[in-house]
Amino acid sequence: MPSYNPFARRETHDARALNLYRVFVPLTWLLVVIVGVYYSIHSPDDTKHSKKIWKQANKHNTPFSQNTTVTGIYWILLLLSQLSYVWHLFSKDAALVASAANVATHFILNNVFVLAWILLWTRNYFWGAEVILAANFVNQAITYWRHHGLPAFVHLPAVAGPYAWTLTALFWNGAVAVHSHNLPGRIVANLFIWVILAVGLFDIVVRQDYVLGYCLSFLTLSLALRQVAIKVIALQWIFAFVIFAVFLATSFYISSTKYYGRDSLFRRVAHPESADRERQPLLHDEA
Repeated sequence: MPSYNPFARRETHDARALNLYRVFVPLTWLLVVIVGVYYSIHSPDDTKHSKKIWKQANKHNTPFSQNTTVTGIYWILLLLSQLSYVWHLFSKDAALVASAANVATHFILNNVFVLAWILLWTRNYFWGAEVILAANFVNQAITYWRHHGLPAFVHLPAVAGPYAWTLTALFWNGAVAVHSHNLPGRIVANLFIWVILAVGLFDIVVRQDYVLGYCLSFLTLSLALRQVAIKVIALQWIFAFVIFAVFLATSFYISSTKYYGRDSLFRRVAHPESADRERQPLLHDEA
């Protein structure tokens, strides 16, 4: 009997798998919400010098620190949008259920990684937290490139939103781990910030994914605002605003081409159905 691969992409899922997803997807989501809210209000009691999530973020002023208010809003919107993803698992539309179930294992794994990151981040275990983020980035990248054509309200909450956060958090957490507060650290950060643009822009352009683009725009705006507050006479906030503008402009352009039914060069895309209808008078004339 062949073994069941929980990461495989399927057109249909058996009842047992769906029931498991319908339990663990909302359960792990709820755990992220509860633990996230708790550690936003309380510091861990079991470790010395531990801090709340956002107090920890404000304590370490690195070249990749983000504005806690803007990033906090991003997380609230992301968690609320994930309710729509949970709803898709219980939909009566078999196609919607299948698309949601295909990324369910990755979504559950993402929630487990986020929980682990919160526990480590608030307790000053930054290197351990960086390993967790790196593992989650691999998980998110695999999800992103394996699962195409998902409905928007599955792609945004389960794939694009977490992927964008994990990419930027890798640099934020990493900068804290290496104590990137001095001049050499800022110079290195001035170079590494362009990695965010390169990775993000590649994904957005190749996949024509404006949803990911808007997510990255939100987070790089948060980065730019915090960098201005940290150090006005610096390059990092200028670079961050440039990257934000590139992400936003690219995403707006791609979303407008899709809205008007055109390709990346703004040429009208002919759908097979419309092409057949256009050819019908010619076929009658030939007959």
